Amino acid sequence: MQIKVEELKKLADGKSWTLPQLAEKMALDYSFLYRVMQGQRNPGGKFFSGLMLLCMEEGLDFEQYVSFRSQEAGEKGIGV
Repeated sequence: MQIKVEELKKLADGKSWTLPQLAEKMALDYSFLYRVMQGQRNPGGKFFSGLMLLCMEEGLDFEQYVSFRSQEAGEKGIGV
């Protein structure tokens, strides 16, 4: 499973959220979210649980922010 990093960035920008605010809404530590978004750490279950929580609370489509296929050409994604 791949995270669509650019889609998460667009979401945060569109809602005028900082990365620390996004981390709080996902019930994650800011440093953990930052490292995942930078590709320095694999997301794992904690990240995906937080993303699911965010999607449920904000009425978002979880599948918009993850890809269940291998990484598509030109799309930056971080996977498990």
